[in-house]
Formats: sequence, structure tokens, C-alpha cells
Amino acid sequence: MQEELDNLTQTLFNLYLKNMEFLEKKHPNTYKKVQKLSKDIEEQNHKERYTLEYIKEGGYFDIFDHTKDKFLYDFNSYEEADKRAELTNFTKDNSLDLLRIDPRNKKLAIMHSLGIVATLANYINHKVDFTNVTFSKIYKFIFIGVGAGVHLNEVYKKVNSMNTLIIEPELELFRLTLFTTDYTVFEQGNKKLFLSICETPIQREKTIEEFTHHHNYMNYNIKHHLFWIDYKYILDELISYYSTNHPASFPFGVVLKVLYRTIRFMKDKEKFIKKQLIKDTLPLKNKKVLIISAGPSVDNHLEWIKKYQDRFVIVCVDVILKKLEKNSIVPDIVVSIDPSPECGKFLKTEDKNFLKNSAIIFLSQQEESVLKKVEHLNYYFSQVYPVCEELGYSFSLPNVGTFSFAMSVFLKANELYLVGNDAAFNQETGDRYASDSSHEMSDLIEEKHIIDDNIVSDYDILEVKGNLREKIKSNRTLLTFKRDYELFIHSLDEETKKTLKAYNLSDGAFMEGLIPLDIKDIDLQTLEKKDFNVKEILDNISCTVENIDFEDDAKVLSGIITKVNKFKKTKISSRDDFLQKKLDIMIWILQQKKHMSNAMFANVFLKYIELVDIYVNFFLNLKQNQLYTQKNLSEVKKYWCDSTILVLKDLKVIINQE
Repeated sequence: MQEELDNLTQTLFNLYLKNMEFLEKKHPNTYKKVQKLSKDIEEQNHKERYTLEYIKEGGYFDIFDHTKDKFLYDFNSYEEADKRAELTNFTKDNSLDLLRIDPRNKKLAIMHSLGIVATLANYINHKVDFTNVTFSKIYKFIFIGVGAGVHLNEVYKKVNSMNTLIIEPELELFRLTLFTTDYTVFEQGNKKLFLSICETPIQREKTIEEFTHHHNYMNYNIKHHLFWIDYKYILDELISYYSTNHPASFPFGVVLKVLYRTIRFMKDKEKFIKKQLIKDTLPLKNKKVLIISAGPSVDNHLEWIKKYQDRFVIVCVDVILKKLEKNSIVPDIVVSIDPSPECGKFLKTEDKNFLKNSAIIFLSQQEESVLKKVEHLNYYFSQVYPVCEELGYSFSLPNVGTFSFAMSVFLKANELYLVGNDAAFNQETGDRYASDSSHEMSDLIEEKHIIDDNIVSDYDILEVKGNLREKIKSNRTLLTFKRDYELFIHSLDEETKKTLKAYNLSDGAFMEGLIPLDIKDIDLQTLEKKDFNVKEILDNISCTVENIDFEDDAKVLSGIITKVNKFKKTKISSRDDFLQKKLDIMIWILQQKKHMSNAMFANVFLKYIELVDIYVNFFLNLKQNQLYTQKNLSEVKKYWCDSTILVLKDLKVIINQE
């Protein structure tokens, strides 16, 4: 008996070493976490909550939780793993259905954002039996919770997924599974494993994003396995993420419009901010920068801002401009990013010369009618997409408040004060925005109504950690602003994070990465008068784009159109024949990308092809009788070709504009 136990112990240890070698090579961040925990346990700097126990009577492994004084399973974990594998199937049960479904008929929703792909979706609706959806293969699978690890391999042996994401918030539990589970199997051949181990919600979202973007042409359905109900919150996070990151969420029409406008502005010799010039001049370094967004807490600080406005470089969002003018607060920089004519109203001041000594920063997606209203003022562009590599950067963010913060950091600001970035409504009145701003909306609802209403809504009131008070009330919609700030701060390089001091003066939600600070606690003695000529400074970091000729790229696109037209006439004999021939032409297209001077155009085109492919791959991965007739396959091929050609022609028009 002792010899058997010794052999078992050696087997477990060998598996642990194998897994650690695998993690060190393939998942170094997770490896470092496990190494540190093991060292802390060995040096008695960490008291273990969980221990792996072998139950001799049943011949299985269990995990003992010392804080609760009980086993995780308290029954045969191997039998449990077999049951979990048996219950796992190839249907849409326990999965995230990323293709939007019309609740009226339970078929694919035909949305405007799909563009010409809507015709393919409509064809699929007429051919597929949506009451009986079973897949031939599982391409993407998510394990939520590892338990003792034994169910991971059993379920995986059945699904054999190409891409697997394993999420486990408890590092101790994951470390124990290195003795019971062979993690190398998840990356055999051309398969890919993603690990989210002991990550914060922001870090976890980044890992989910990486998992999603890998082989994203398979993002029509993602199966998941929830180990225990305690991790239901992670499943909720996944549902929330994919509610806004699904195939149809790619705004292709908007992207084309932004590309058109960006090239138009460049050809019109508008001024664009250039990264290298920022590095040379460091325009906002060591200056005190006050960023004013439109949250309700601005109302509480107006007098203070007015009194000390000459001590700060003031950056404000466009929707708060009217309020600032009314209170004689002159911003140095106004940021406006929405591609909407409404921005013209936000920027229209009572005094035409109110902003004569200020500057406006637009994203290069702005509508031209807005520019006509500010043509007498100083304005500059930041490019959304990398149309011009000479500028050295491109980026955008979901809302103007976060973008104002990001642009300030980009301009090398290292001491920032933020007000009005509440991510919450006024706790007394329910107002979402400061009074007199260009936005007005009230969100506060009677608490009794919320209790009676069982519908989950973006407007449900939630209690979260406050910035200047212990708890505040907000809702899911407003808390997306908090998420946007935190995601941006998380994306910064470590050197920038070390030198950045960003103080949140707002009486709203607490945001990771921002330092809570009551306005009364600011050391006024350090507030010297600013010396800041905004026009001179922005002129020094801006340029006009001289080389904007994409004629060679247009020729490459013409060549691809010719090739796809030939493929359109090719006969298809079977599903496998279609997949192989489509793969061949895609490999050829990817090779053409190398001949393009600007990768952006190819990337946009390929992104749209991914959208088409998601619907095609959904169709081709179904187990249904009489679905893959030669006629049906030829029709699907035709839709694929038509979509591809249309996109290529649209891109040619955009890059050839005079």
C-alpha cells in the first residue's frame, strides 16, 4: 500500500513539473504567479486555504477548504467528472450564442449593421432548422472554475475544442490542479489555450478579448462550463462582454465613413497631431491639467474652478462647454469626438470669440458641417485609424471623457485632476449630467420600483464603491464610463503608470488607477499661474500630411476583385471542397496584403471578411440533413464572393477620392 502511495505521489509530482515547464514556456505570467505562491508557501509567508487530499476509500482526489472546514466535493470527483462530460453536448445548450437571434421567430436577426451580409443571413434563415441546432465541432470553449481539475480533461476529451479559455480566480486552486490535470493537451497540434488565473476583472476582460480575437472567424457560438454557482458572476461578465462584442457589433459602414473623412481632411491639408513632435516638446509634462467632463459633480466645483482656472491647463469635453461659458471659465483645449452634426451645437458659444485663444481637438471622423461652424477657431485632428504612418499613432475611445483623459496623457501630462467623470448620477436628484450641459437626463428611480421589477436592465440601480464616499448608487450604463477609464489606465505601459498622478475629484464611482481627492485637500500653495499658449503649443506638435497617394493599393484591390470574380464561377462539389477552395483564395489574398503600402485598408477588408466567414462557418458546421447540397453550397459561395467584391469596391472609392 505504501509503495502504491509513493508511486502516486511521484506521478503527481512529475505531472506538476511537466505543467510548470509548459507554463514557463507558453504562459509565463501564470507561471510566475504559481512560482511566487509556491515559494511563499514553502517559506511560510502564505497560509494555505486549500489542500489536495487523496481519498483512499473511493480512490479519488478532493480539495479541503480549511476556512470552511469542509471538502469541495465530498463525493467521488472522478464520477462527477464523467457525469459533467456526459452532460456536455454539441448543441447550443450552455453556450454564448454570438449571432444575434430575432426573438420573434428565433432565427438570425437581420440588422442594418450587417450590410450586404444581411442577404447571407436571410438565406441561412430559409435553409436552417433553428429548432435543431447541433454543431459538428466545437471550436471555442470556456471553463469557468477548475475545481480539483479532473473534469477539465474529461470534458475536453469530448469537445476537443480548437481554442480553450480556462478562468480561475483562485490561484491556490489552479496550483493544485497542476498535480491532477495535464494542461499540455490543450495546446497539442495547432490548438490554443488561454488562461485567466487570479486576474482582476479588467485583466480578465483583456484575456477574454485575446481569446475572442484569436480565430475570430469562428465566433458564432462559444460553449462554456460553469464549475460551481459561486462563479456565476464570471459567467455574467462573459454575457456582458459578448453583448457588445459580437460579430454584428463591428460597425463596418462607420469605419468606411471614418476612412473617407480622414483621407479627405488629409488631402485638404488640415493639421494633424504627430507623435514624434510630442516626444520632442512634451507639451503637458509637469503642468497641472484639469479635465472637466459633464458629470453632475461639476456643479459642486464651479466656483473653485472659476477662481483657480488660471492655475490649470483646462481640458474639457464639448458637451460641458456652454456651462463653462455661462460661468466665465475659458478652457484651453476642447475635445470633441462624436461623428455627429450635434457636436456643432455643443461648440456654438454665445460669444463667437469665447474660444479665440483656445484649441479644439477633433477625431478625424468629424462631420464636415461641424468644421464650418468652427472655421474661425484653432482646431486640430487626431487620426482614428493608421491611415498615415508618418503621424506615428492612431486611437479612439468609446466616450469623450475617457478620450480627453487619454489625449492629455498622450500629450505627456503627468499630473491630472479630473472632475465630472462620475460614472454615476447625482445621488440626490438622479441627474446624469451637470446642469446647463448639452446633456440632460434623470436616472434616479424609486427603490420600491426596482424591487418589484424583475427585469434585468442597463438602468437597474446598483450600489458600488464611491470615490469620495463609501458607497454610491449608479447603473450599468453609467458604470461603462468607469470601465472605459480603467481599461485605458490598465493599457498604459509601466513607465507611464509609475510617473502618472491622476486625481479624481468627482463625487461618483471609485475608479482603479485614479487617486481619490477631495477638492478641499488640494494644496493651493503649489498652484502657480500657468504659462501656456495653446495655439503655439499645438501648432508645434501638428503637421499637414504631404504624401497621401494610395494608387498602388487601389491596383492591388483591383487584382483581388478579379481573383474573387473567377472564384465565383468555380464549381463546388462538397462542403469540404468549398472550405478548401475558400481557404486557398484567402491564403492568396493574405499574400496580396504584403504588396499594400498601407496595411489599414487590408485589415479593414479582412475584418469584414471575418464577419462574412462567421456566418458561413456557422452554416457549414451544422449537423442537418440535406443542408449541404451542391446548390446550397454554390449559393453560399456566391454570397461570400458578392460581399467580398462590394467591400473591395467601396475601399477603392475611398482611397481614390480626389
